[in-house]
Order: sequence, then C-alpha cells, then structure tokens
Amino acid sequence: MQDSREVDLRNTPVSCTSHPVIKLRSIIDSLIKEGVNEVKIFFKVEDIPEGIMKLILSKNGYIVEESKKLDDGSLMFIAKRRV
Repeated sequence: MQDSREVDLRNTPVSCTSHPVIKLRSIIDSLIKEGVNEVKIFFKVEDIPEGIMKLILSKNGYIVEESKKLDDGSLMFIAKRRV
C-alpha cells in the first residue's frame, strides 16, 4: 500500500488510445487497486478541462484539496481519497 503518487499527463501524445483522459482512467483504476490515498496530478487544461478532471476524480472517490497553476500554464491538483 502506497500513500501518495505523482501522475504527469502533460506530455501524453494525443491519439485515440493514449489521450490523457483514457490514460487518467486507467491510472486511477490502478491507484485504487494499490490503495493510494493521495495523488498529485499534472495536466494541461487544453487536454482535460479542470471541471472534467474534478468530476473524474470525484467519481472515483478522490477529492481535490489543492489546485495550483504552474509556470507553463498547466495545472497541478492534489487529490485525496475519501475513506
């Protein structure tokens, strides 16, 4: 069981099977299986709008506790799993 993990979706090539949303869904599935309580996610708003990211996380039991805009224009969310 791991307490926290970092996921960087900023440099994902855009194709049907590797789109950041598809990648995020499979990553979240593995985080849940591994019992990860906190995840730090880096992503571009052009790839995954902020509201969609929050929705995907909340549907999987994670609540965004911190949001930060980075210098390159991307966002960083820290989300914790609801117990």
